[in-house]
Formats: sequence, C-alpha cells, structure tokens
Amino acid sequence: MSNPITPQYGTVEKKIRDIVQNMEGVNYLFMNWSQANEKIDHIDGPTIIYVLPPSGELDFHNSSVKDYPQSQIAFVASTEFDFEGEENDNIIEQMKRLCIRFIKAVNDSELFEQIEGRLPYRVLYDYFDQNVTGIVITPPLVEEEGVFICETEYRTEDEDPEEEVPSEEEPGSEEENG
Repeated sequence: MSNPITPQYGTVEKKIRDIVQNMEGVNYLFMNWSQANEKIDHIDGPTIIYVLPPSGELDFHNSSVKDYPQSQIAFVASTEFDFEGEENDNIIEQMKRLCIRFIKAVNDSELFEQIEGRLPYRVLYDYFDQNVTGIVITPPLVEEEGVFICETEYRTEDEDPEEEVPSEEEPGSEEENG
C-alpha cells in the first residue's frame, strides 16, 4: 500500500510513455521480458515495449542530476511464420519504420539529448510464447533536464507533495473572518 502523501516522481519511463501515447496506432508496455511475454498475448497491433532497465548511470552536475538508464526498447508485431521469411522480413521493416517514428518523436520532444548517428538493433524472432517479430534497440536516453538538487531534489514534472496535504485551518477561522 502506498502512502497517499508520497508524490509521484517524474521518471525517464514516464517521459517515454508520454511520447508513445502521442503516437497513433501503437500499444505500449513497460515491464520486464517475462511480464511482457504474458501481456503480449492479449495485444493486437504493433507494440513498443520499454523493458525495465537493469541499471544505468546518474550524471551529477553542479545543480542537477540526469538519469541515464541502459534502456532496451522493443518494437514488435504478431506474425505467422512462413518458411520463406517474406512475411517476417516485411514485419521487421515495419518495426524499423516504427522505430524511426519513435526516435523522431523522442528527438522532437526535446526531453532527451538528440539521438543521432548509428543505432544498433537486434532482430527478434519467436522470442515470446506468442509468435512475434520485431527489433530491439538500446538508445542512449540522456535527459535534457534531470533532477534539480538545490535545497530539495525535484523534477519539473514531479507532483508537489505539499499540494496533496490538506490544510489544517478550518473554514471560518479567525484569519478568514478578519
């Protein structure tokens, strides 16, 4: 059970989720490979899977810290395997195009440093219990604006915990009645 006063922090995943939700015709999952294996059975259409990062780096600067997770992002679609591979080759190309749309959306968001140059990918065939084909990338997601470290640590998209705390003054108190 979570504490109702605990704020919801802005995260790299939240930024990725917001970017994907603005893309049309795409499903989104954020989980580990095992959980994605179960969930992918119930999803139709192209899916972007942001795999739980196993580790990363915190990049400390004078007044801020940027999160630099070692991210894996998969672009997958269901398939029927044929022995000639033509259908899978076409789906792989579709997932590469989805990846291109995603990277363009990431760059346009200005939430992360621009992703440019070569970006290796790995092809997925039959990786899950359901037949899917796709690609996996490990993009360098470096936040443009991280956590500010002045008196308290915060991101601009963090919820303000003080806004959620109810006021202790009762309506009609002496201050209001003057």
